[in-house]
Amino acid sequence: MTRPPLPPNRIAEMFDRIHARYDLLNRVLSLGLDVLWRRRAIRELGVGRGDSVVDLCCGTGDLTQEISKVVGPGGRVVGVDFAGGMLSVARQKFPGLEFVQGDALAVPLSGPFDAATLAFGPRNIHDLPALWRELRRLVRPGGRIMSLELTRPSGVLGWLHGFYLRQVLPRLGCWLSGDNSAYIYLCNTIAAFLDREQLSESMRHGGLLEVRAIPLSFGIVTVHVATVP
Repeated sequence: MTRPPLPPNRIAEMFDRIHARYDLLNRVLSLGLDVLWRRRAIRELGVGRGDSVVDLCCGTGDLTQEISKVVGPGGRVVGVDFAGGMLSVARQKFPGLEFVQGDALAVPLSGPFDAATLAFGPRNIHDLPALWRELRRLVRPGGRIMSLELTRPSGVLGWLHGFYLRQVLPRLGCWLSGDNSAYIYLCNTIAAFLDREQLSESMRHGGLLEVRAIPLSFGIVTVHVATVP
């Protein structure tokens, strides 16, 4: 596994620097597809009314909000993130939801939850085996885990995607956010992270069962779904 080039506290500081424009950047840089990716990921996860879900690396809370619509008032969803600036935006956007500041490898919650989710978080976590252990602690036996992460397509699209990551996204991200280093880092993590099959294997080695990988938008992002033993 490739470790992130920054320690966790530096990653949190980076996200805090760009938190005010994070949502705008997501919409622009993904051409608005990130909204559809989250909704598809929730469908693949298969949670329903009354379920309880912990949403790690929740950022500004968009996935947390989408999950809350599915589980309804009888369910529970808790968003967890280590960046205080991102959580401040989440709490302003969705004041009726529950958000907790904490590390994804040591979540200050006991559970058990019916499911756990991570959107665009795994590549920023330096110890994936520890992540899978923590998720197994938080989720009940038979519960589900879902990861939504940016991945690398193959073939000609892969070349175009690489060009976008190297040449376009850092410049556009810097122009919109004013933080060049943050978007160079984010592009590097996409290029250096595990591919779709390697992430599936990491989940299996972490003790998770029935691991499925669902590529979206020609493999630009991938949904991984697994079951806790």
